Amino acid sequence: MASVGIIANPQSGKDIRRLVALASSFSNNEKVLMLRRVMAGLAAMNLDNILIFNDLGSLGAVAVEGFRHEDRNSKVKLFEVDARGETADSTKAARKLDEFGVRCIVVLGGDGTCRAVAKGCSKIPMIPLSTGTNNAFPFPWEGTVAGMAAALYALHPRVYGSEKKVTKQLHVNLDDGPESALVDIAIIKESFYGARAIWDIERVDSLALTRSEPGRLGLSSLGASLRPIDENEAVGLWLKLGANRKSKRLILSPIGPGQIASARVEEPETINVGESVHYRAPDDRVLAFDGEREHILSKGTDIEISLRLDGPSILNVPAILTKAAIRGDLKTKG
Repeated sequence: MASVGIIANPQSGKDIRRLVALASSFSNNEKVLMLRRVMAGLAAMNLDNILIFNDLGSLGAVAVEGFRHEDRNSKVKLFEVDARGETADSTKAARKLDEFGVRCIVVLGGDGTCRAVAKGCSKIPMIPLSTGTNNAFPFPWEGTVAGMAAALYALHPRVYGSEKKVTKQLHVNLDDGPESALVDIAIIKESFYGARAIWDIERVDSLALTRSEPGRLGLSSLGASLRPIDENEAVGLWLKLGANRKSKRLILSPIGPGQIASARVEEPETINVGESVHYRAPDDRVLAFDGEREHILSKGTDIEISLRLDGPSILNVPAILTKAAIRGDLKTKG
């Protein structure tokens, strides 16, 4: 049976950058409304089998209750995992949806949430919707049209499979296992995690990027100020920052809402898909993946960061709806 899974992160868009930048909060009430719009789009295309994560913030439960009141015919089901209010909850939920055999997953979150889902979704394509602070990976697509596109793909995967694209990903092997990132791996001049989100650009030592698209916020904007790279180019970027570097190149970048930072950067180095860059920690460092500190790198440790074309598959919502219009799949018998 064709089915679609939905994962919403109640913590996205609520990190410390609300205090250090001019970011607005993406309320849980707005996320519930977005979930209901996604489900409305799914139901409008006659896809009845909808599985939604019963998160600890009760976003899924509240959205399902309201949706069932409006549409009693749709088969919407809540599913649970051993959730603990951590990023790993989204990974567990994605793995559960993989077990259920859903054909695509709609994700509400920022870069970190998308990375967590990518770890567990196997080859299931995603439709990532922006509800984070810095949304370099997800898209600002409206929930209703995202639900319609998800349903069209789930019902006719062979027809709409051409609108699915594999994304780039960064990889690094660490002592406690391999790690990956969808947008950036930052090396921070610190010896402890502190607040996981990154806002102080002066603490960034080096940066690997899968993309650097102008118009996006976050660390990837540093690359966009020097060498724009979109999601479709088969290259990434390696940047070295710091006032003590030989380079006098000074750039301005919008690293957060209302937060424009200046940074000294050496000439950027492009990384082709399949290639890697080497880094040796001169002192203790912290590795951050897609904007969140997660791993302490001891002094003298060597790492290799590689770029591969093996990230999660993303469904192109506008392209799916365009094809549906041309095929006549949006026509009704009435």
